[in-house]
Amino acid sequence: MSNPILFQCSHRAQGNSNNAVDLFLQGIRDAGGDADTVLLRKVEIKPCRACRVCEKDPASPCALQGKDFALDLFENMLSAPFVFFASPIYFYHLPSRLKTFIDRSQWVYARKNKGDQEVVDRPVRPAYLSLFAGRTEGEKLFEGARLTMKYFLDSFNLELQEPLEFRGFEKIADLERHPEAAERIRRLGEQAWKTHAE
Repeated sequence: MSNPILFQCSHRAQGNSNNAVDLFLQGIRDAGGDADTVLLRKVEIKPCRACRVCEKDPASPCALQGKDFALDLFENMLSAPFVFFASPIYFYHLPSRLKTFIDRSQWVYARKNKGDQEVVDRPVRPAYLSLFAGRTEGEKLFEGARLTMKYFLDSFNLELQEPLEFRGFEKIADLERHPEAAERIRRLGEQAWKTHAE
């Protein structure tokens, strides 16, 4: 069985998303497991060209196959027992590096729509999400990110669980100043491993 995959999606090297991945991983390790961590800011991901090559027939690959690491990560997501994404909110949505990664998943979406059994027959597995917004107000502050992540993950037969959403978290050490929030993330990692990967 493949390891769970934890995605740190901030453009900033330090901060709440980075700390959230560390906490989630700590929870997994507290439960006796382990996971692979991906720092999206360090991964080369070319933008989708909307060429639609992947939609032509069941054997059609992505036109960018072998030119970056997006497809390798997608293959790993298809076999992981669960995934975790930690991301800041920029202008009511996800940061650009993560959105570029999501756009490239058209390749997986096309495979699923064409009935590719390697995608269609994957078991439904959970996906976890932690979002951090500097703003403290905004009725729909997380709504766009939630919807995008839900339908992105669905292509992989990953089912988004109720996200952890934090308002007013902007400074690097905010999670350290809110131990109750940190514990929620750590405990989520622990429960994820015990429930889905043992």
